[in-house]
Amino acid sequence: MMLLKDYPGIAAGAWPPQPGGAFPPHQAFPVDEKVLVTKVCPVVNQFVTFTCEFQGSQHTYDLQTIDTETAKEFARLLKRHVGKTLEKFGELRLDY
Repeated sequence: MMLLKDYPGIAAGAWPPQPGGAFPPHQAFPVDEKVLVTKVCPVVNQFVTFTCEFQGSQHTYDLQTIDTETAKEFARLLKRHVGKTLEKFGELRLDY
């Protein structure tokens, strides 16, 4: 058994995923995994894109996996964790 964040299907160095995009001045930047997962977007290639909320603001994340099938599986799992923290998702136990 392993934790999802340790799964070899995640591209090297891709966990934890970091928020991307532009940030307005003086907006707090999410620096840990205690953000709430709010939305999972359709998979594009080997990337799982999702949105998290931090202090009332939405931030987009891209998790790179090793292939499209792994990305689809991660997206399916992440959809079950909408409303929970990214940290809890990473601590999910996998039976591999």
